[in-house]
This record gives sequence, structure tokens and C-alpha cells, in this order.
Amino acid sequence: MFRSPSCVLLLALATATFAQRPTATLVNPGLMRLDLEGNRLFAGLPDPSIGVDDIALFPVEPASPVAGGRTFMPSMEGELLDRRTERLGEKTAIFVHAVPTPYGDTAHYSYLVSWNDRRIWFSGLSTDPTALLAATDLDLVFLSPAMARAIEATGKRMNTRMMMLYPVPEGYDRINATGPCDYCKVLAPAVGESIQLFR
Repeated sequence: MFRSPSCVLLLALATATFAQRPTATLVNPGLMRLDLEGNRLFAGLPDPSIGVDDIALFPVEPASPVAGGRTFMPSMEGELLDRRTERLGEKTAIFVHAVPTPYGDTAHYSYLVSWNDRRIWFSGLSTDPTALLAATDLDLVFLSPAMARAIEATGKRMNTRMMMLYPVPEGYDRINATGPCDYCKVLAPAVGESIQLFR
């Protein structure tokens, strides 16, 4: 079949225009949503807007049952968490690894999400940077201002290409944002703002 160079270029541009790019959206000050090629992950406190087909990574046990079929939280340990992660990975190519991270006396996990050769870390509420600082080759880290301060207090740097801070403190300079990582892009989204990831 004959294809002119201009037709091929037009088709390539149209495909690139309609390809769904991964984004992160700050839904509210405590809830982040990732859109990963048709799959959505939520991290933060439970929110009634989460639907059945979404994956919710809640670092603390929610007060009430969460709407949706694929939820990861501290109550799911061992075999249950492993089975859920395996089923999710087979269906979506999103693999979730729970990492125990201290948060006072409360059961708490941070999550390492592997997707499309990307490694994404959700630190949750923990302010103990030990596990995060030991992680390598991270593409994106979501962390709280308290965790950022805890890392800075150690004098060490995260091994990540991109860092997203949430919730963003009042008066934080989003334009000149810096973080405890070398040569990484630091993002501090406003509520409702969607940011394209992995360009």
C-alpha cells in the first residue's frame, strides 16, 4: 500500500495527539490522582468520588469502607496484599509493593508502584525517611512537607528524577520550588491542577 510521507507524518501526529499521557492531579489538599494510560490510582485520605475501577493506595486505615475493588492499606498484609498485587499487575501492569514505614503507633505503609518501567513512591504520612532514602532509581516521589523536612534534617538526598509535594503548605513558592533531591524536577500542584508526567 502506498503512503506518502505527508500522510505518514499526519498519522503520527494524530496518534501522538490522542495518546493518553500520564498525569497527576491534586484532587483536594490530601488526595492525589494519577492517570496511567486509562488506569487511575488515588493516594491519600478516602474520598467518596473514588469509583469501582480505581486503585486506592491509602497509607492509613480509612474510617469507613472505600468504594472500589482494588484498595491497598495497612490491614492488607501478607498473603492478601500479595494476591491483590499479583491480580492487579496481571490486569493493568501496575505492581504495588507495600513498604512498612513508621508513623507513631499507627500501622502505616508507603507504596512503591512499578508501572511501564517507572518506579513511583508514595510516602504517605510517615516522617521516617529511612526506607525512602534507601530506595534507588525512583522516577517520581510523592511526599508530604513533613517528610521533605525530615529528609533535609538528615542532610541526605533522595534518588529520584521528580518529586511532587502535597499537601502544599500555605505560601509555598511553587515557581521556585526546591526539594531534598539533586537534579530533580520539583512539583507543587495547586488543587485541581493536572501535571503531565514522564514527558
